[in-house]
Amino acid sequence: MRNVKDVIGLIMRVLDGAEISKDDVLDLEFEADGALLAALNEAYMKLLEFAYGRERRINDRQFDQRERAALQQVLNDIVRLSDA
Repeated sequence: MRNVKDVIGLIMRVLDGAEISKDDVLDLEFEADGALLAALNEAYMKLLEFAYGRERRINDRQFDQRERAALQQVLNDIVRLSDA
C-alpha cells in the first residue's frame, strides 16, 4: 500500500498548487490489481502529462485548472478503489 500512498502524495502536492518534475513521476513505483491498477496507471499518465505541460499551464490558467481537476478525479477514484 505504500506505493499507492506515494502516488496519492504526489497528486496531493499538485492539488495543493505545487509543480512537479518528470523525475518525480518517473520515480513512482506501484503494484495493484484490477480497477485499482487501471486507476494508478491513469494517474501516472496524467502526472506525466502535468509535468511535461508545465510551460503551457503557466501560460494558460484554464488549462492548468483542467489538468489539476483531472488529477482530483483520478485521486477520488484511487481512494474509492483503495477503500473497497
